[in-house]
Amino acid sequence: MRKTFRGGTDRAVALEESLARATALAEVAGITRLADITGLDRLGMPVHTAIRPAARSLAASQGKGLLPEAAKVSALMESLELWHAETHHLPFRFDSAADLRAAGEAVAEVEDLVHCACGKFRPGLPMRWVLGHDLPSGTATWVPYEVVHCDWRLPEVYGEHAFVNGSNGLASGNTLIEATVHGLCEVMERDAVAAFEDLGEAGEADRRVRAGSVGDPDCRALLDLLRASGVESVIFDCTSDLGLATFVCWMVEVDPPWYHPLPQAQGAGAHPRREIALLRALTEAAQARASVIAGSRDDIGWERYRWYFDQRERADIAGTLALPERRDFASIPHADHETFNADLEWLLELLAKAGARQAIAVDLTMAGIGLPVVKVVVPGLRWRP
Repeated sequence: MRKTFRGGTDRAVALEESLARATALAEVAGITRLADITGLDRLGMPVHTAIRPAARSLAASQGKGLLPEAAKVSALMESLELWHAETHHLPFRFDSAADLRAAGEAVAEVEDLVHCACGKFRPGLPMRWVLGHDLPSGTATWVPYEVVHCDWRLPEVYGEHAFVNGSNGLASGNTLIEATVHGLCEVMERDAVAAFEDLGEAGEADRRVRAGSVGDPDCRALLDLLRASGVESVIFDCTSDLGLATFVCWMVEVDPPWYHPLPQAQGAGAHPRREIALLRALTEAAQARASVIAGSRDDIGWERYRWYFDQRERADIAGTLALPERRDFASIPHADHETFNADLEWLLELLAKAGARQAIAVDLTMAGIGLPVVKVVVPGLRWRP
């Protein structure tokens, strides 16, 4: 499948077509409105919120982009992804990992999934499973339902709360391969960011990217916009041993007044094309600022808001601003493919070289809806909710 839209991201169809498809599904998914919250911040970068009041997870889904249409698509697709993960009709199997393996069934390497702190998992523990397929081998593979669904109203079922549940790896697209590539990039991004956070201050000191070395026109325009708005961008290269370009971006007020509610915001992004990875990190940080101002996210509580006023955090940010810029943007890994098939093959090669033995996709696409949605699970990759 060739990429036909390449402005700020890669899509299999034109942006207008993606928007039309997502908009047509809004009513059936229970999305009641699409709010433009761009003007709540002074940056001017498009941010939209899709509201789904009857959601079984998050009622507000944010979207961002270089264009208002891109932000609308992003918000709608995120809400639609969650709706699919809440309301899918996949058949269950109630069994234990040990019994499935004894029966000759292929099973996700559950020992390498992200476990809950309670340490409840054991091979003989019965739980619900759904069927996915291992991308490298094509083998039908059982995956714990707990790492796939996003129906957070569900009562506890025996055997669950063994693994961390969340939307990591949940992705949609204009085609199934496009969605799968997005999901793989997300799980690889989260793993890289977790590894970066483990480096501590000493590791951060060597990874700040020279903003002046970024030559991509879209990235450059956004960086210049931030500076003109009185916001300093601090870019870190978080690319891990996986080899996928990954960035974390901090947006910091250069001279915040005492009454300003957002002294800092963070975003992350990963993509085969390094300029798209950076754009995702920059736009996600801007989206985070607008979302906190709007106060509409279900998962940002008072403790998180207090963090923005914490004087110790502000002191840490001041230290971050003082770090030297040591890495050139051109030194970051980069791969530019004409098709999503080539992206998928390349990402699977990276995972194999890093020692990953499985990369499982659970197809959540609903009959009669027609929006490709997958949940990607790669045992061995970490993430922090």
